[in-house]
Amino acid sequence: MLLKDKDTIVFAGDSVTDAEKLSTDDGLGRGYVKLIHDALIAFRPECEFRVFNAGVNGNTSRELLARWDKDVTEKIPDILFCMIGINDVWRHFDYKHPSARFVSAEEFRINMEAICDKAKGIREFCLIPPYYMERNRSDEMRLMTEKYATIVSEVAAERGIGTLNMQKAFDAYMLHRPGQSISWDRVHPGTIGALIIAREIMKRLGLID
Repeated sequence: MLLKDKDTIVFAGDSVTDAEKLSTDDGLGRGYVKLIHDALIAFRPECEFRVFNAGVNGNTSRELLARWDKDVTEKIPDILFCMIGINDVWRHFDYKHPSARFVSAEEFRINMEAICDKAKGIREFCLIPPYYMERNRSDEMRLMTEKYATIVSEVAAERGIGTLNMQKAFDAYMLHRPGQSISWDRVHPGTIGALIIAREIMKRLGLID
């Protein structure tokens, strides 16, 4: 990706992106978005960037799509990263809400296609498929996460949109330590996982090698 002075950079997603943004004065949260914002200042001090956290806790692709125009399009991003899908998966396993209308794989594909259509015209757009920090690849939730991640990758490939494989980054970590060492639920990244996510995005932005 090509970073330019005065670029507006938006990160859209769910709680992984949100990271308690409403409890921070700058609205950037305490996760990977804040780390990237600070890296931009540290590594590109000659430039001015506008960074927006457009993550909302609990969002599925359906809910992100519903608020897209207000939370993403209105920011007029030059660079956009979108990481969504884990709640689309998680709701299938959330037995506290058994009557919820789940986002099926078919609807998820339609939603991702619609998000891509709405992102047309943005100079740099990157989709980040969902990940799950579980070593056991036969785990039921890991299998479904990989199914939904594949949909994101397929939709992106059909439209010539770049992707970041965050599952690969976490799998490399889990060669040495289990996912639970980062997060008990194997989804929310905490400080260590946020660094892993930020590192991959900073590579894509050309901030680090």
